[in-house]
Amino acid sequence: MEMAQLLARFKLQVKRNLGASVDLERLTREPAYARQRLNEIEDAAEDEDLLVLVLRLRDHLLPLAAETPAVETAAPTESVSRPATTRSYLKGARAW
Repeated sequence: MEMAQLLARFKLQVKRNLGASVDLERLTREPAYARQRLNEIEDAAEDEDLLVLVLRLRDHLLPLAAETPAVETAAPTESVSRPATTRSYLKGARAW
């Protein structure tokens, strides 16, 4: 229920302050549209309440993990010379 109220308040604020319309269904179902539209509204907004709504909706609709793609960094490979050891698997984990 809270999300529905937030979306309704957002749509009305955008219409009042910017004279623009927002497709709420696309906003909730398409992350690319939501990201683009919220950025546009954030840049055009001059009302503090509207900016707060944009931030709250961004938190609900676009989780942080989706905004920042995970970048895998290769661990530096170090050549470590280890002495050759032979293991005896006859005694299991207690062989050491």
